[in-house]
Amino acid sequence: MAEGQDRGIEQRLKQAYREERRWYNIRGASRLILWLIALLAVAFLIDWGLFAKTQMSGITGLALLLVNVGILIWVYHREWGQYRQSYDPLTTALEVEKRHPELSSLLVSYMQLKDDPKLHEGNVSQDLIKAMRDQAIEFARPIDFKDIVDFGQLRKIGAVAVVLFVIFSIAGIFNREHTGVLFQRLLGRDAEYPTNTVITRISENLTIRVGGEPVITATVAADGKIPESGRLFIREKNSSKAVWREVPMKRSDDLGNEFSFKLKPVDRDTQFYVKIGDDRSEEYTIEVITSPRIERVDIALHYPEYMNRDAGTYDDLNLEVPEDTTVKWTVSCDTPVSSWEVLVPSGWGKEAPENDPGEPGTEAKEDAPKFRSILADLDEAGTTATFEIPIETALKYSFRWTEKENGFQYEDVQYGVKVTSDGLPDVDLIEPREAGYATVGKVVKMEAKGTDDIGLDKAWLVYSLNGADESKVEIFDFEGDTNKTFDYSWKLADTLKGLEPDDRISFAIEVADRHPERESHLRRTAERQLTIVTPERYLEWYRTEYGSQIEELKRSRNQELAAQKAVNQLQTEEDIEPVQENEEENE
Repeated sequence: MAEGQDRGIEQRLKQAYREERRWYNIRGASRLILWLIALLAVAFLIDWGLFAKTQMSGITGLALLLVNVGILIWVYHREWGQYRQSYDPLTTALEVEKRHPELSSLLVSYMQLKDDPKLHEGNVSQDLIKAMRDQAIEFARPIDFKDIVDFGQLRKIGAVAVVLFVIFSIAGIFNREHTGVLFQRLLGRDAEYPTNTVITRISENLTIRVGGEPVITATVAADGKIPESGRLFIREKNSSKAVWREVPMKRSDDLGNEFSFKLKPVDRDTQFYVKIGDDRSEEYTIEVITSPRIERVDIALHYPEYMNRDAGTYDDLNLEVPEDTTVKWTVSCDTPVSSWEVLVPSGWGKEAPENDPGEPGTEAKEDAPKFRSILADLDEAGTTATFEIPIETALKYSFRWTEKENGFQYEDVQYGVKVTSDGLPDVDLIEPREAGYATVGKVVKMEAKGTDDIGLDKAWLVYSLNGADESKVEIFDFEGDTNKTFDYSWKLADTLKGLEPDDRISFAIEVADRHPERESHLRRTAERQLTIVTPERYLEWYRTEYGSQIEELKRSRNQELAAQKAVNQLQTEEDIEPVQENEEENE
């Protein structure tokens, strides 16, 4: 009978263990369901209200899923997993005695000594062990071991879990699209929640030229809700401090489901998105193609041949050159272009268009374009242009590019070429300075100086007799010098035959520079006059002139002595020692 009683107690303990296990399973599952529903609800609110509306990628949904899974694993371990243990009779006996303290550890002692009583023979009396076991069996007989758990405690949490699960399932069934999108986004896919207003078409990414005024348009589905206005959000793309700026989008009067907004001139890359009703578009970019920027300038200057100068170079688009210089530009920019035009005034240069003689001049002038273009030669890359222009007069010019990729046209700022004209040469007849008298055998000794900014060519003696036609005799070759003084002796009798008293001779020195248009690049000294007289009269005139010069020298000497005397007197009054050297010189 004792063995039967033993099996009865063990069987009852196993039943109690199974009941306890069932109680923990129900409680753990209920709590896990509540956490699952709460996490799914929170995940939906976060994803639908934040991630989806800000167009975040599917990676954010996957991250949200991983966070929720981590929380559920923690909840499972805390509320369920730690209670799922294998059967241990001692542990279950402790649970029973905890519920029924009147057993006074009899059930635990019974389970400890029931296996092999002989092991305790040396320490404990067998009769005492048997008495204790019988007492444990007697006390345990009326006790229901399964009451170590109370299923009534689970009614509330179980009911709440079931009700919430049913409600959540029904809501998911009636909102299949939202539910499906949520699970797709939690799996990392880019899916969109359904909205009452559906944006079906938008301007998307745009490419414009700098300063362009793009029009952002958006169209919504006609069978959905169409609000009265939309909202456009814009910000600068590459600025860390840029914030979204909201502007209203006007609904079209003609097409009731189209909205648009025209931006002011845009000069930087810009991001935008559109909100119409409860729908939001993705973010798009307005790419601004800026004007080509000049990176390098190489200018070769080929001077007129008569200047006899080596070719020059320059690296600035604003330059100054001598007239008739041929200028060759080689200019590089940072953006490939399909065409590179040089714009010059329409009335400038030899190729300036002429008015149509069949039309009134004023009308032709009004209709004529202000600029004409010269097409530059481009390299294969479309970044380097070469062009050549002969410069005769001052020039103002600019560039017009056609950008290769998008065909946008840009005009550059205006540059200038100043022209320095080849000035006329200058000549000075140093000797003789004055007119006078001469005999037939007179040799006129002349000294002249010629200067020019580029280079002198030749000098001539120009003379006439008694007002007759001028005659010209070459007297000196400058050979390109820019500053040269030369002498020339002119024997009158060799050039002018048959001179007689009272003949009047006019003469001057004329020089020319190397300019091709020589007739306009001559310069002549003031004329000198000579009157032919007899030797007697010339001697009389010479004596008169000599006497006049002596008198002039005397007057100058007297004035110098008077001034010296005044200085000496002033020095005496001021107690200043007279300068002996000056006195000796005076003596």
